[in-house]
Amino acid sequence: MASAHGHAANRGVGASHHIRTLRADEVARYLGAVLIVVVGAIHAQQYYDAYFSFVPTIGTLFLLSFIGSGVVGATLIAPVRRLGRRVGDLILVLAAAGGIGIAAGSLVSLLISEYRPVFGFMESGYRLAVVLTIVFDSLATVFLGALVLLVARRYHGADG
Repeated sequence: MASAHGHAANRGVGASHHIRTLRADEVARYLGAVLIVVVGAIHAQQYYDAYFSFVPTIGTLFLLSFIGSGVVGATLIAPVRRLGRRVGDLILVLAAAGGIGIAAGSLVSLLISEYRPVFGFMESGYRLAVVLTIVFDSLATVFLGALVLLVARRYHGADG
């Protein structure tokens, strides 16, 4: 009887760990989705209101960032796990990787443009849009990276 109780307790600990991992996964997923949409919204605001639409190449990249961020955010929010756990996780990891590419690419480009021209454009100073971009690109990269790592850890743990 004691061993049955011990087995049940161990199962409970494993289930608790599994639930905690899923919660961390979901937190990273949904925060990452919100953050990447904010990244896109900042680029849209700069494209339309700050007239970056008139800056060759950079304007196009801002518009593509806005569109890509929307697609990534929608994918991360969509109930893709209804397609099956493995297929859903694959879709989420691919969307997260795309979001990381958008956010990290934007961040690196912005930081480089503070010191030298990128596609003929050079940023000067840390106006509000630049500061917000740095903050939200960084946070999006961190949370989407965490999502990828948590999903990978779950599958690595399942195989080992």
